[in-house]
Amino acid sequence: RQERFFKIGEVAMENIDYDNLKKRGFLKQRQDGYFIFRTRMKRGVYEIDALKKLSDIAGKYGNGFAHATTRQGLEIPFIKFENIPAVEAEVKLAGIDTGTSGPRLRTTTACPGTNWCKTGLIDTFSLSEKIEKLGIVCALDLPHKFKIAISGCPNSCTRPQFSEIGIHGEAVSVGGERKICHRVYLGGCGGRTPKAPIRFDKIFSEEEVLSLIVKVV
Repeated sequence: RQERFFKIGEVAMENIDYDNLKKRGFLKQRQDGYFIFRTRMKRGVYEIDALKKLSDIAGKYGNGFAHATTRQGLEIPFIKFENIPAVEAEVKLAGIDTGTSGPRLRTTTACPGTNWCKTGLIDTFSLSEKIEKLGIVCALDLPHKFKIAISGCPNSCTRPQFSEIGIHGEAVSVGGERKICHRVYLGGCGGRTPKAPIRFDKIFSEEEVLSLIVKVV
């Protein structure tokens, strides 16, 4: 959505493309003249250098703090419109990915899975990386907001049942032997009007999960 006129400080800004800013990770804030800068990192893992850079940005361009989002990202509010290019340049140089908003694919959320959680059954980090390598990446334009969530076990810490595509690891008995598989949900939704997903009775291999995701997205 475009606004015809917007005044920031003493500068009159015309034809600001707010949808474009959303795609780049900058959301119009409640307070006039300010934006929330949303970041993301693959697997929800922020290494120490990224944390230091975001701390620096929050102090230099924001109000000195960051907020953890429900999709495992960090966002910095109170970014002035005129500082957006400088913020973008700094995070790009630091290798920090930006989040998004609007009718687009959100960042894929993944719990630790077998990487360090004692109840994890599948490697959630590896699966999320394979999804991105298929070109299914945050900010992909779609008809509607779209979410993918991966959990390492049926505890479903990332709430896969409330995403358009949800996956969790599961142990089943096949011919008397324990087998680790993927349980898949489609069409779930939270928000103002929650919607229950379709739960497949079939169990999936990782390769089958990736093929299904490509077809659905």
